[in-house]
Amino acid sequence: MKKLDDIPKQNIFEVPDGYFDRLPMKIQSRIEASRPAPATAKWSLALRLALPALILIVGVIYFLNPKVSGGTEDLLASINTENLIAYLDESDLTESELLEAVKFDEIDADSLNLQMHSDFLLGGVKENELNGELENEL
Repeated sequence: MKKLDDIPKQNIFEVPDGYFDRLPMKIQSRIEASRPAPATAKWSLALRLALPALILIVGVIYFLNPKVSGGTEDLLASINTENLIAYLDESDLTESELLEAVKFDEIDADSLNLQMHSDFLLGGVKENELNGELENEL
């Protein structure tokens, strides 16, 4: 068997002249040719990331905001009529201030008076029931 020292040491590989000078240019040209660079790709990526975030933010705002119920009318409807009348009797509000606060105009008053008179004339409604109806309307 031959020994390793007996093998002649030669460089059997040859590099062409200027190979390493041209190598970076070759690599760069291949990278640029294979990489498409459309301008819409940046916007597409931004939209793909922003759209779920926007949906998440809108969802959080929708679910965390307190729900607004029907308003004042629903609140007043939930209060017992006797308690409401007792509160209004004890308060310093006059009838005119109360009517201004609820925006009770002449058309509403006329329609209420017409309803009261028609009920009285047509249905034989007693005056106590009529006053109770008026108190419920206010």
